[in-house]
Amino acid sequence: MIGYYAHQHGSGHLNFARLFAKVFENEICTFSSLKKPEALKGQFVRLADENPDGTVSFKNQIAEPDYLHYSPVGQRSIQLRSAQILQEVVKRNIQFMVVDVSVEIAALMRVSSIPYAYVKLPGHRDDAAHIQAFQGAVFVLAYYPEEFESEQTPEWLRKKTIYLGFITDRKIGQQITAPSEGVNNILVISGGGGNERLLQAIDLLPERFTSAEIKVIGMPEEIFTISRIRNCGYVQNFQNLLEQADLVVANCGLNSVTEILQAKKAFVAIPEDRPYNEQETTATHLYQHDLAIDPNSIFELDDSEILKHRSWDVDDDLRAINKLKIHLDGNYDRLPLIPELFANQQQEEHAE
Repeated sequence: MIGYYAHQHGSGHLNFARLFAKVFENEICTFSSLKKPEALKGQFVRLADENPDGTVSFKNQIAEPDYLHYSPVGQRSIQLRSAQILQEVVKRNIQFMVVDVSVEIAALMRVSSIPYAYVKLPGHRDDAAHIQAFQGAVFVLAYYPEEFESEQTPEWLRKKTIYLGFITDRKIGQQITAPSEGVNNILVISGGGGNERLLQAIDLLPERFTSAEIKVIGMPEEIFTISRIRNCGYVQNFQNLLEQADLVVANCGLNSVTEILQAKKAFVAIPEDRPYNEQETTATHLYQHDLAIDPNSIFELDDSEILKHRSWDVDDDLRAINKLKIHLDGNYDRLPLIPELFANQQQEEHAE
């Protein structure tokens, strides 16, 4: 039995847990403070949150050690949550934990003698806490191709990382349709972590695309006065909207990027400000590979140039996770798994 810890900020971590559970099924248990999605297979442990509860002993606060990010002293909610995690790990005979993501959970697993894999998000993470989490992991996982790795990532960490590439179980863009000659339908996708730059870009779209219909999802609270901008709020199944769009405007979170690439849509990529240059790093590689265009370029390019783009292979059959499962099955007593043997193959890109 393996465990999968899914951080509670945003929906992306729990989505990757869902993909793992789809492959591992009854051989996996997901740990999260978020509510269990209906589509999530396998076992599930709803964790208590670790939010401040008024029990911190302020008189005893000292500087946090460099291997942690969040470590107040005397907070009861953290004590009870840590005890809950360890009790469930022992009760369910968790032999291996995927940590997505938390340096504190990584440290808890290591001092409790539980081997773990640590999920590395995009960007440059060279602070002491991340370095310690990477070093203590059996191996590191990345949900993006090695070509999208930060240039500043050291070689030892690259060698320790299994790059699963862009992965999804959605079948988007499977229908063969004639390419559009102009930008008539625009879909704006907002993530859950803040969208200041995306909002600024929306103001420019009606000016640049004077007759296009613009649909916005993920921003239910925003009010747009221009009639051609339609706010669709939160949409659970937005595949149809994505299929219909000639152009997609979105942030550079891994889930959004993966689904846009899967749909093979022209993409205006707008990185939001995130720690460790997470989205900026992804955006830079998207631009370099002609998979997306910079929002500053939309007034310089005509519609045909905007719609011209390259595509990237997206693993929609979860082949990489299935391969990882084969490597892990029955080998928990023979870790570490050597990433070089996992065959990190460079994905072939091709022009549309």
